[in-house]
Amino acid sequence: MKKRKDKAILAHLLFSLLVVIGVSVMYNNTHYGEGIGWIANESYENTPEFAGQLKSDIDDIFNYVKYKEVFETNGKLDYSKFIIRVADGPGTTKDFTLDEMIRHAKSQGYYLNEQFKVSGGHPNNKTGEELNYQVVYRAYEPDFKAAEPGDSFQSIDQLSYEVLSHLGNYYRFYYRFIQNPGNIKFEIQYQNTDKDYKLYTNFPGKTVNEFKSLGKYLYVTGEALYVDSNLTSVPKNVSPELEKMNPYNNGNYHMSVAVDTSYPYKDAYYQAAESYDQMRLFFIIGMICLALGILGCAATLYMMVLLTGAPEEQNPSPLMQRMDRLPAEISLVLYLAASGIALLVSQLIFFKIIHLFLSTEDWYYGELVLKVLILYVTGVSAVLNLLKQYKSGVLWKNSLLNKGVRTLLLYFKHHRFTTRIMITYSLFLIFNVVMIMAFSFLLFTYNDLESRILMGAVAVLFLLLDLWVFHQMYKNAWQTDQINQALLNISNGNTTYKIDTKLFYGKERELAENINHISTGLETALQEKVRSERLKADLITNVSHDIKTPLTSIINYVDLIKREKIQDPRIQGYLEVLEQKSQRLKTLTEDLVEASKASSGNLKLDMTSIDFVELIYQTNGEFEEKFALRHLELVSTLPDDTMLIEADGRYLWRVLENLYNNAFKYAMEHSRVYVDITKEEDKILFTIKNISENPLNIRADELTERFVRGDVARTTEGSGLGISIAKSLTELQGGQFQLYIDGDLFKATVAFPLKK
Repeated sequence: MKKRKDKAILAHLLFSLLVVIGVSVMYNNTHYGEGIGWIANESYENTPEFAGQLKSDIDDIFNYVKYKEVFETNGKLDYSKFIIRVADGPGTTKDFTLDEMIRHAKSQGYYLNEQFKVSGGHPNNKTGEELNYQVVYRAYEPDFKAAEPGDSFQSIDQLSYEVLSHLGNYYRFYYRFIQNPGNIKFEIQYQNTDKDYKLYTNFPGKTVNEFKSLGKYLYVTGEALYVDSNLTSVPKNVSPELEKMNPYNNGNYHMSVAVDTSYPYKDAYYQAAESYDQMRLFFIIGMICLALGILGCAATLYMMVLLTGAPEEQNPSPLMQRMDRLPAEISLVLYLAASGIALLVSQLIFFKIIHLFLSTEDWYYGELVLKVLILYVTGVSAVLNLLKQYKSGVLWKNSLLNKGVRTLLLYFKHHRFTTRIMITYSLFLIFNVVMIMAFSFLLFTYNDLESRILMGAVAVLFLLLDLWVFHQMYKNAWQTDQINQALLNISNGNTTYKIDTKLFYGKERELAENINHISTGLETALQEKVRSERLKADLITNVSHDIKTPLTSIINYVDLIKREKIQDPRIQGYLEVLEQKSQRLKTLTEDLVEASKASSGNLKLDMTSIDFVELIYQTNGEFEEKFALRHLELVSTLPDDTMLIEADGRYLWRVLENLYNNAFKYAMEHSRVYVDITKEEDKILFTIKNISENPLNIRADELTERFVRGDVARTTEGSGLGISIAKSLTELQGGQFQLYIDGDLFKATVAFPLKK
């Protein structure tokens, strides 16, 4: 049996080593931190790295086209091409060619190295006349605008260095895309006429289908509104750049870009694809090692558990026998101490050895592996020891927790509160009387050392008794506080609050459980109410939706009949009535849905800063002509200052629209509608007032309910939802909505916090 256990331990160590190898391979992979999702990509072409490389190359292609226009004439580098213009004096300019700039750069010792970078130093920041040249135009930066006046002034040395830098960029792009074959192919063509066109390509004479056959491609034309591509991520700057570089100001242009995914040339794409395949293979190998290692560790650990404490196992050493007899808590403390000592020794010795074999960037990982192994070994040893005690039946019996529980069970649990207090106090009183009598007897009878020791023991007993009484009082007070806190939370509306009854004992536990039952009952009732409201809102929404479908058909068919130009005036009158009533029914349905959403809060708000004063000006402008139809005069008193609030502009407009429409429908003709904005402390108040045409025999709070109108006779085309919708939308945005009715005076106030 011992040999089998030793073999299981050895196999467990080997599988643990396999786990370490698998984790190390995955950790040191360049794709570490991306999870395992990147492995599911079929090839390198579907990765973000490929998309990033292609976007960078497309940017370089655009830069090459720009530089080609700057430095070439008829497809060849033109050294006589005008490149710089500077102000040579008041009203006079001087032009420099590319050849002049290059020769001046050479005279200063500047040249292009093998990477087409400028070498030979940098121009000095000279002072004097050389800095007095104001650059009027650069061919390679035609849209340059100086941020400060001094940015326009440069010396000839600085300009020649700058021109040489841009020429190096041109050479670099030309060397990469034109001179040396690569896996990326492109063609850009702008055409004015059959003979007047501009063509830039490194894959001449090829059709679009030939570009597409290479693998990954992108095809853009000036006439199409979409990009024809099979890329997982299409660069967003292609169309804007093509349009920006268009010399003919028409839509007759196209761009074809493709990457040959067979990678016949060993460029950046070839190297990245090869590296991707290698990293994926290594990552999969690491995953396999990790999976096999975990499964092997679990299997061997299970075997070790089965073999631990088996009857056939040989007698353990005396040290192990003593460990088995220790309480579980003390055993765990000893294992923790052993782990701490092992970690300290590792930090002092073994970490230094790891530093000899690993590079600096891998020190942290090596130290982490050693720490995990130490904690794993000690943890497995502790678990096996606990399992051995469990199989022997002494795990719970010898534990300190069991002894503590048995001690706590001595407290009274099944008595009434008053009975428990009386018993506890009686025991306390009896014990105190006994201890005082014993202390007095020893004090007045004996005066030797033994008597003094006994008096000290009595004093200790008094102290223990006081601590025990304090513990009982504190426990009862704590339980009372918890129960009071629960009642306070429930009374404040937090019906989900629950007391952890595991920490209570006796009658207090029973009381806590009853309070939890009350909380559960209240929460269930509230959930039922919320569910009922939700069902009501869903019913309104669904019925409104079902009504809108046939209503839309009615409206459309009425419109179609009207287009037949029927001459019969009676039928025309019928159609007018049908159209008016169907439109009213449509408006009522939409208002019903909106009122349901607003009252339930089922709206997504887009809160932004809004100038409330400006919005009222716009609203007044919208409704002035409409008010004129009923001879209503709009009188507004608005401040000149800007007043900002935080609200959703769309729904705030809906609130104002409902209030203005309400005034239009119900205000007395040939009267005035008053609109004003005032500021009170940190709030902005919008007020609209009018005299009602009909008597207002209704309370203000009733007008904010659904389907309630001040026009009791219902002679106007209202739905009774406008004020209700306005109130709900205002409160959803954090505002306040109030109505005032004084005789026939109708007044509505909307208040929002002022945004500073």
